[in-house]
Amino acid sequence: FHPVPQAVVSTQSTGGTNQEKGLELLDEVVGGCRDVVQIVRRAEKLESADTLTDYFNYLRITSTIERFLLMAQQVSDKLKGVVETRPGTKMARPEDLVRLYDIILQNYADLKGIVSIEKEGEFYRSIDVNTMFYRALRCFYIAECHLGQSNWLNAIVLYDKCNEHVSETLASTSDKEMIGELNALSKQIYSQRCSAHASAFLHSQLQEEEMTDISPADKNRILSNCLDQFRLVSSAADLPTIATLPPDFQTTPCKPTFFDISLNQIEFPDLSTRVEKEGALSGLSRWIWGR
Repeated sequence: FHPVPQAVVSTQSTGGTNQEKGLELLDEVVGGCRDVVQIVRRAEKLESADTLTDYFNYLRITSTIERFLLMAQQVSDKLKGVVETRPGTKMARPEDLVRLYDIILQNYADLKGIVSIEKEGEFYRSIDVNTMFYRALRCFYIAECHLGQSNWLNAIVLYDKCNEHVSETLASTSDKEMIGELNALSKQIYSQRCSAHASAFLHSQLQEEEMTDISPADKNRILSNCLDQFRLVSSAADLPTIATLPPDFQTTPCKPTFFDISLNQIEFPDLSTRVEKEGALSGLSRWIWGR
């Protein structure tokens, strides 16, 4: 990887409270490179304007990468307990590192887009190696997020994917420092994967203990009558009865007998005064009723 400005390199050796100053210095470097690129683009008849633009874009992107790597180191130290979280500050989480490595990977993608970089050169290949390395770190912390949320099966799959990234990176790099970090990451992946596998197995055992076995009497129970109960079904023979066909006969009450007997004792009122006499029917009523 080509060297970055001395101001940027000096921030890597700072520690403790000086890390904040290092971040401020990197912000100034990034802002200065951005201003220079704008000045070069506005300049007229400037020789090698494209080369100058690519160079300062390179400085801006590499300084941005160093800035986010420094922030990722701070978060990682807090997660490992190397640095104590000060009162009133936000607790470090694996999600923070995932977000930071996403930004770093995006900057490496932007770095490959610089026109002046030789596509077949060593520097271009180093960008691919660094991309694979930080992709492995990103995948590891995504698995840590799932592990923290008790999604053990998802975490195991992600740890396996992270191992694939580590193997690809080891096959592509000869940097001793990176190889050492990858070997340490591989051991950490193995440890965390075993922990996730044990937690998943323990959780499945606890679930099986809570589930009651299906007795022969329960097999004949209608499913709609035991919807609030969960039972582990190990085979098709243990499936509950959904419905009985044909349905069972049910007794249905007939017309009430006592009401028929009481009907004989009911005295109806005399309505003769309300009945019209036959001579009072109108001609229309006679025609309708045929009278």
